[in-house]
Formats: sequence, C-alpha cells, structure tokens
Amino acid sequence: MYKIGDKVIILDYSGKPLDPAVVAEIEDVYGQDRVRLHLPDNACCLEFTDKLKKIDEGQYKDLLHSVRKRERPLAVDLQLDIRKFASKHPRRRKDEIFHVFNQDKHYVSILNAYAGRVQMYGEENISERFLYEYKDAKAGLVRTRSFFHELDDTIPVPDFNS
Repeated sequence: MYKIGDKVIILDYSGKPLDPAVVAEIEDVYGQDRVRLHLPDNACCLEFTDKLKKIDEGQYKDLLHSVRKRERPLAVDLQLDIRKFASKHPRRRKDEIFHVFNQDKHYVSILNAYAGRVQMYGEENISERFLYEYKDAKAGLVRTRSFFHELDDTIPVPDFNS
C-alpha cells in the first residue's frame, strides 16, 4: 500500500489528523503494517500504517510550510545577531562565542523536538535515550544562557525547576 517516498499525515487514535498537523515522508517499508517515517525535524520513527493517511505533494508542502512557519518564533530561542554581539565583547574570542551559540541552537532544537514528540506520542512513550538527551539539553541550555547572561544581562537564564 505505501512505498518509499510517499508523503503522509499522521492521524490520532480517532483517525483524524493531529492538531497541529504532523507530516512525514516514508523512508522505509517494513511489511504491510509498519513503515519508517522521516519527520520534518530530520528525526525518524517507526509507525503503524493505520495511523497514516497518504497526501499529495501540494498538501504536504502546504502543511510543511505551516509547520515551519509555526516553529519560527521559538519560545526559548536566542534571538541574537552573533557578529554584532561578538564585536561588542572583544575580550572574548569570536570562535568561543560562535561555539557556545551553536551549542545553544542544538539544545533548543532538542527541547523543541521533545515537546513535539510528547505532543504526538505522549510523555510515557518517550524512549530512555531521548529522555536522557532532553535532560542533557536542559542542563546545557542553562550553561549556554549563563555564558551569554554574563556578557549581556538582558538575556535570561531559563529556570527548568519551576
């Protein structure tokens, strides 16, 4: 029924598309009832075919565009022009600031992926490995934001304990 490259939308347990919609591309087929999906955040997962609905390329692009549009203003994303920021802090090496900035983006990406997976599958279905990465990302984000907070006190340090 499904083949590699098909575009699909993921359905909830009642057979309706998730809200907000989650689209994916079939990466591999494991028999009649299971497929491996390639999600828009470059993650992959196994899914049963009864939780999928095939869509055409136009629908896929529209839904993917709305997903990307929805993700643009990230709640914990560091909005910063790194070149201007580095020029204001000449005592710090630019490559050090770039390194910490890239780490920060990586941690934010993991936090957003976790939030999406919890919304899709529920917190009880998150794998131990991904849960470990999530906890590591929270601690890492506190470290990176503390670094930037020392340089500019308008950048908040998140408090994940509350």
